[in-house]
Amino acid sequence: MKPKPWSWRGFLVAAGAALLMPGILHADDGLGALLHQVEKAAPRFRAAAAQAKAAEAAIRVARSRYWGSGEVFGQATHFNDDRLVSPISYPPVLSRSLFDKNAYGYGARYVLPLDIDGRITATVHAGTFSSLAARNQAEQTRLSLFSQAVNLYRGLQRLAGIRQAHQAHLKALEGHEKVTATSVRVGRIPAVELLRIRAAIKAVEGQLAGLAGDEERLRSALGALLNKTRYDVPVAVPKAHPSDEYLSRIKDALGQRRPDVRAARNHVEAEDELLKKAEREWLPQLFLEAEAVRNQGFTAKGANIWSVSGQMRWQFWDGGRRFANTDRERARKEAARHELQSALNRAKAELLSAKAAWRAASLQYEAAIAGLESAREAERIQSDRFRNGRVSATDLLDAEAALARARANYTSALANWWLADDELHLAYGDPPAAY
Repeated sequence: MKPKPWSWRGFLVAAGAALLMPGILHADDGLGALLHQVEKAAPRFRAAAAQAKAAEAAIRVARSRYWGSGEVFGQATHFNDDRLVSPISYPPVLSRSLFDKNAYGYGARYVLPLDIDGRITATVHAGTFSSLAARNQAEQTRLSLFSQAVNLYRGLQRLAGIRQAHQAHLKALEGHEKVTATSVRVGRIPAVELLRIRAAIKAVEGQLAGLAGDEERLRSALGALLNKTRYDVPVAVPKAHPSDEYLSRIKDALGQRRPDVRAARNHVEAEDELLKKAEREWLPQLFLEAEAVRNQGFTAKGANIWSVSGQMRWQFWDGGRRFANTDRERARKEAARHELQSALNRAKAELLSAKAAWRAASLQYEAAIAGLESAREAERIQSDRFRNGRVSATDLLDAEAALARARANYTSALANWWLADDELHLAYGDPPAAY
């Protein structure tokens, strides 16, 4: 949706407002730099990135089981009777030196599992999908932090615009104060009119002081995102207004773009592999084992013995553990499927809401332009009438206050439109345009 074209009159009014409020059309937007700082310094994102690294390491742990395990060992055995510690070779010769009740040995053993049942493969696949989910979850954490940052930053821009409107209001009132003071001295205007203007000046000064507390709250919240006490960078009013180019390019392929949807899908895939692993625990396991041992007695001669063996293990009873484990993984997979559907529904709703908010913000901006034009004209007329003694200070102050509100509404509408554009990017799974 493109904004309606401005009239020449509206364009002149907007240009005049820009001159009265420096920075509206020529501000240096530091949001991009802020987002990069958040990405580097935010503890939440760093924690999510560390979890993604841990998930990647878990894949290597699972793959290592393909290569089995090797160990070296040493042993000492003491019997209450002499035992054979050396093998008997043909022709058999039995002598006392073959027997010893005190024996020791050392050697090495290697066990290699044969993944015929597919348990290791299922574990590796589950770890791979879990790693992808962790990576996508880290990306979603980054976008979530960006959402917090843009809300706070646009809030600071909104306050900057309101402050500029109050400052312009204050400057106008101070000018009226000088003119009124001169008129009071020559007796053209009653003294009460001057008191009303001075009271209005104090009220505006109070409003400017009140903005400081709101700004401190926003800067402290931004500082928390950056892992420091306060965000101290000056913030100016945003430039012009967003383009509708991004809105026109948006499609509905949220499942491929939104990291939270991708993470939910990865969880479903991981749970599917874990269910396969649980079901395959009913199958027998095959192993190859090789061992080399040096047996030696304290009084008998030793011998080197090696062996290679194959083993098949099948557990026929475990107290119902495999039944329960299979039921648990099946329930977890079902839960993951529902979480995926929930993530899709949430993504669609957020995108539709962001589109509507963008269009509403553009209309509010157009209304603010019209309101600013009307307020400026009303203030000009009332100022002329006041100088000619045709209206009271109350009428003038009402016109000045209306113009200040119109200026504040203009800058707020501009900041709100940029915020709506940022939220549109985030709802579609992209960082804000400033990034």
